[in-house]
Amino acid sequence: MSLNVETILSEAPATRAAELRTFFESLKLPEGRLDARTLVRITDAVAARADLFEDLLVDDEVNRWWFQLWVTESYEVRLLTWEREQSSDWHDHGGSSGAFTVTAGALYEAYRAEDHFSVRDHHYVAGDNGSFGPEHVHDMIYEAGKPAVSIHAYSPPLSGLTVYDRTRFGFVARDFVNEERRAEELS
Repeated sequence: MSLNVETILSEAPATRAAELRTFFESLKLPEGRLDARTLVRITDAVAARADLFEDLLVDDEVNRWWFQLWVTESYEVRLLTWEREQSSDWHDHGGSSGAFTVTAGALYEAYRAEDHFSVRDHHYVAGDNGSFGPEHVHDMIYEAGKPAVSIHAYSPPLSGLTVYDRTRFGFVARDFVNEERRAEELS
């Protein structure tokens, strides 16, 4: 696959962005929407290359921190750190599929079950990964580590997410946060 460098964005410094370009080209990813298996392959491959991200980590005990490592027209990859009591809140991914690999610490995922009402859960430690389709609603929660670290990949790139309240009637949409507004709020 030949990447169109005009459609690539990374928040990493220029020299790291060049390393990332070489790395992602070496994965020979297909074009278009990527499936869960391919997204896991991406997050596992990045997780195995700590030299590409470890020096970029920020350990923020107040705010959950994330960094856009790489984005193309087909997918994006984010680096996240988690501290005590931090969670993502109940949300979906705006129609994107996703995957993640934990590289340090531990995370707990509560997610909406197939019946769209009840909740299931899963615990992840360093080396574990998970994936989901476009209708997945979950809350990721810090469990252990200083900080806990995870690599996430989404396809197509996130345009926004819906935030939900879990009520006695099930999951009720509270807000839609587009990515541009969310990025502005975090900066």
